[in-house]
Amino acid sequence: MFERGTLLGIAALVVYLVLAPSHIVDGDNAEFATLGTLGGTAHPSGYPLYLLWLHATEWIPGASPAHTANLATAILGAAMVWSLFQACRAWGASALGATIASAVIGGAPIVLRITTTAEVFALNCLAVALVLWLAAAGGPFRGRRRAIALGLVAGLGIANHMTCVLLAPVGLLGVVRAAREDSRARWATLALAVVALAVGLLPYAYLFFASDTPMSWGTVRSFDDLIAMVTRRDYGGPGAFLPTPNPVPASEQLLAFALTLGRTWLWIPLLVGVVTLVARVARRGDTRWDWLALALSWLAAGPFLVARFNIEPAGLGLYVSQRFYVLPALLLTIPVAVGLGAIDPVLERRRIRPSVACGLVATLGFAAILAMALPHMSRMQTPAVERYAGNLLKVLPQDSVLFIGQDDEYFGVGYQQWALGVRQDVVVVAPQLTQLAWYAERMARRGIAAPPGEGHPMVRLVEKLLASGHQVFVEKKRTEVIEHFTTYPYGTVMKVLPRGTPTPPIDAIVEENKAVYAKFDLGYPLPGTDDEFATAIHYRYAGTWTTLGHKAEQLGKPELAAWAYEAARTIGPQP
Repeated sequence: MFERGTLLGIAALVVYLVLAPSHIVDGDNAEFATLGTLGGTAHPSGYPLYLLWLHATEWIPGASPAHTANLATAILGAAMVWSLFQACRAWGASALGATIASAVIGGAPIVLRITTTAEVFALNCLAVALVLWLAAAGGPFRGRRRAIALGLVAGLGIANHMTCVLLAPVGLLGVVRAAREDSRARWATLALAVVALAVGLLPYAYLFFASDTPMSWGTVRSFDDLIAMVTRRDYGGPGAFLPTPNPVPASEQLLAFALTLGRTWLWIPLLVGVVTLVARVARRGDTRWDWLALALSWLAAGPFLVARFNIEPAGLGLYVSQRFYVLPALLLTIPVAVGLGAIDPVLERRRIRPSVACGLVATLGFAAILAMALPHMSRMQTPAVERYAGNLLKVLPQDSVLFIGQDDEYFGVGYQQWALGVRQDVVVVAPQLTQLAWYAERMARRGIAAPPGEGHPMVRLVEKLLASGHQVFVEKKRTEVIEHFTTYPYGTVMKVLPRGTPTPPIDAIVEENKAVYAKFDLGYPLPGTDDEFATAIHYRYAGTWTTLGHKAEQLGKPELAAWAYEAARTIGPQP
């Protein structure tokens, strides 16, 4: 049990289940928690295998839809840790080396985050760990069974997340090994691998039958629709990876990548892994091609992919990037585990049984690693996103229309409305999606369509909504609306009044916002200035009072301005 990774797998399962939050923590998490309840298609590339997993695990008794989806993901995370241990052993690592390496990566902060919240990356890591195990010379299968298993896992992995293909050098080497092991029918073995790959891709058929639910990313009804989904056509195609208006130097991403690897692997094991990988690639022998394939996969999933990211690796941008750093960090588990085999002779001299050492690492060692990561986890997995979405809906008038833009707002509010059944009378519009035909049609069915005419479509739409008696609210960045209508801060958004309507007195606006903020549920510790989503949300809370403070100053009301600035300081991120 101790030397087979079972204890470590059980420990990881218990920890991940306990740490899985009962609330949503970010935009993607909110999307998957909602789709796991309602059904529908996720954003490109669809992630059908993960959606099927969420539907298959709806029976898990979570405290909320988000909790159920998070618990389902925790199971995948624990399976990943166990499979990674088996892969290390198949690559020649000792039981202790495999236990230490798997425990370190399993307890790393970024790994804890993707394995305890509903996200596709835990399943992606599980697929990668299985490929590493199945392809190794010491893997569990031989010949045709190896080929079929590798093809099936590869197909399933691609049906979950496209970055799985970056492990192709290792997977292909495993298939070649399988063909050589089945010397009498090599071509048949290769053909079976291809057939198994095709079978593994079948989850994409789910997209043809997925319902067009309120938070579904359109529908897939034709082969062209499927190609559009897989190639991320709505995002500009496969080459448009995380685009931003201002180019970010590759050096910034590579530096953030290197620092994340160091912190994930606690630096010394990282050095051991890098040295081991280089040494095994340079060493002549039967396994040299295995290590070369691993090195190529690491380069493809790590530096080469990371250098393409065009997003600032700071704040929320860093977290978006770090989720992709997990794959290359995971691949280093193999050389780290093999390199740590140098510890075994020391244990032998001290007459410490390997089973005892493995048991201690899987329990006390794993607990020590977790203790270092938990403070970070507690800051990043607050209920700020869920409470913000609920607060926003709570204070909006009946049948109002809200235009929002950030992912955590759109998916967070969607989770509140369609997974929890809160305030479905409010029509929430994401203007950035209206250029997509399926979204424009969905909004048109709810009466959200700009009438024909000149000028900006959104200005025409807002005018139509106001004329029909709807109250309209927009995010603060919607300058095309703010420049054409009377607006003023209302909670974290702007309330839009018909053209020509005078702006209410500043004292009345402050009093209205006091009443709005009094309804907000903020029953959790305030975030710091570097707590990602929680920080961004509390800057939104504080922004209204800062704006009103500036306006009060301009109107010669210093006492009102001082009060507003203090309110901003009190509710904003704390230094």
